[in-house]
Amino acid sequence: MDFEIRRTTVEDLEQLPDLYKSGFGKDTNVQKMYEKFNKLKNDEHYLFYSAVTADGELVGFMNVILHEDIVEECKDFATVWNVRAKYKRQGIATKMFQYMENELRKLEVDFIDLTAVNTEEANAFYQNLGYEKENGYFKKL
Repeated sequence: MDFEIRRTTVEDLEQLPDLYKSGFGKDTNVQKMYEKFNKLKNDEHYLFYSAVTADGELVGFMNVILHEDIVEECKDFATVWNVRAKYKRQGIATKMFQYMENELRKLEVDFIDLTAVNTEEANAFYQNLGYEKENGYFKKL
């Protein structure tokens, strides 16, 4: 399948709620999504990447947040996201991660802190890309 990975455009957002639901099984607040995107799209700490087919179908999306560290070596780090369910296992996520990692290297980002679903399939995928599993905690407020 042919697809392009590029910075997300406002036109991509039309398909993003469906992509989100296909991956996470829940709806998103569409109005807030547009408001947040328009607020953050020009902020250098937020990078949005889309994988789009030649006919314009959004098949993957990444939301990368760059964090500035004030300790250790003060290097930036990134946290990442999702491929449409029907397009999984076709190399899209791998290519998106490679694209994102190359872009982050250009920005001299030191490491990626990946928050991901904890399934055998996901763990194998991330480990295959060279990510190491560490323990972490999460609390919803």
